[in-house]
Amino acid sequence: MTRYDDALPQFAALVKELMGQEAVYDHLFLRDAAGKLTFITLKHVPEDDIARLCERAKKLIPWVERDSPVAKLEHLFDESLSDPAAASPELINHQDFHGWVRVVERRIVGQDWLRAPLTPIPDAPPVVVFASQKGGVGRSTALAVAANALSQQGRNLLVLDLDLEAPGLGGMLLSELPSYGTLDYFVEAGASEIDGKFLDDLIAPSRLAGPGLIHVAPAVGQVGNANPQNVLGKIARAYVEKVDPDGKTVSFLDQTRELVRRLCERYRYDAVFVDARAGLNEATAASILGLGAEILLFGVDTPQTFVSYRYFLAHLARFRPERSDEDDWRYRFRMVQGKAQADPEAHARFRTQTFDLFSDTLYDTEEGIDEEAFNFDYDDSTAPHYAWPILNDTNYAEFDPLAKNEQFAFHLYDRTFGPFIAALCDKIGLKNETL
Repeated sequence: MTRYDDALPQFAALVKELMGQEAVYDHLFLRDAAGKLTFITLKHVPEDDIARLCERAKKLIPWVERDSPVAKLEHLFDESLSDPAAASPELINHQDFHGWVRVVERRIVGQDWLRAPLTPIPDAPPVVVFASQKGGVGRSTALAVAANALSQQGRNLLVLDLDLEAPGLGGMLLSELPSYGTLDYFVEAGASEIDGKFLDDLIAPSRLAGPGLIHVAPAVGQVGNANPQNVLGKIARAYVEKVDPDGKTVSFLDQTRELVRRLCERYRYDAVFVDARAGLNEATAASILGLGAEILLFGVDTPQTFVSYRYFLAHLARFRPERSDEDDWRYRFRMVQGKAQADPEAHARFRTQTFDLFSDTLYDTEEGIDEEAFNFDYDDSTAPHYAWPILNDTNYAEFDPLAKNEQFAFHLYDRTFGPFIAALCDKIGLKNETL
C-alpha cells in the first residue's frame, strides 16, 4: 500500500514516465485537506495520455482521488488554480523521483505554513525573531538581555511576546502589565476594528530600560490576569481566520504583520524583537514567515535540536528561489548555540551538525550550480549555519531581572552575551556602542 510520504514522488514519477519530464512542471498537483492528490492539467493533454495516467495512478490509492486522480482545470470550478502563483514549487528528493513539482495544498489548519517568507514590512525598523524548536534553550533570556543592552545605548526597542501558550516576557520585563496583551489583540481583531487606544493599551514601558525605551507587548495583560478562566478560551480563538470587509480571508500571519506595522507607526523604534512560540504551530509561521524578519534559530547541542530543525528547514526548502540574490530570504537566518560550552571543539561539533542540516535543506548543493548560488564553506563565519555561541552561565540559570537587576549589569552579561549582542547589532545595522 502506498503511504503519504511516497504518494507525491510516485505520482510525479508516473507523470514523467507517461508524459515526459516537462509535463511534471507544466501542470500541477493538488493535495486536498484529507491529503489526497489530484494531477491538474493546465494545458492540452491527449485524452489517451490522461486515460493511461488515471489507470496507473489507481495503484496510489488511498492517497489519490479514487474516481478522478487526473482532472482538467475547467472541471474544478476553482479559478485560483489558473494563477501560476497558486502553486508552490517543491523539490522532491526521493528514490522514485528527483526534481521540481508544483503543488497546491488545501489544509484545514496550518495554511500560513504554505506561504513563502514575506519581505520586510515597509517603513518598519529591523525586526528580529527569536525562535526555537524546543523550550529551555535560553531564547527569551537572550532577547531580554539584548533589549536591555541596546536600550543602554539609547536605542528604542519594541518587544512582542507571541508565545501565546507559554507567556513569559511580561513577567520578565514589566513590573506593571498593560491592560491587554497580544492574545487579546488576536481575539478582538476577529470581532471588531482595533483602534489606537487599544493599541496603546497593549504596551507598557519596562523600568529595566536604559536611556532608550523598551516597550513591551506581553502575551497576557492585566485584564487577562484578572480573568484567568478566559485565557484558554482566548487561545482557542486566537488563531481563527477572519474575513475583512472586502471578503478577503485574513490569517493569523496577516494579523501579526498588521499588528507590528501599526505599532511601529505609533512610536519610533530602532528595532523590534519578537519572542516566537517554540515548535511548529501557527504563531511560529506568523513570526518566521510573515514579518520579513531576521530569524535567530536557537538550539542546544542535543539530538532533539537537529531532528526538529530538519523538519522545519526541509519544509522551508520548498520555497527556495531558483536564483539567489541579495534579497534572498535565506540570508535572514542564523543559528544560535545556546548554553554552549567554552570549548572550541564543542562549537565545531555543533557547527558540523548545523552545516549538514543547512546543506541538506536550504543550501544550493546540486551539481552544476553557478557562483551566485546560495552556498557556503564550513568555516564561513557569515553563513547561516555558523552559529553564534552564548555560553552556559549559572548566573542566568534563574533569570529574574526584576528581582535581580544585577543580571543586566554590563560586567556580568558581557562575558556571556557580549559577542552575541555585537553580532546581532551588526546583522541589523545598528552600531554597537559598547565595542
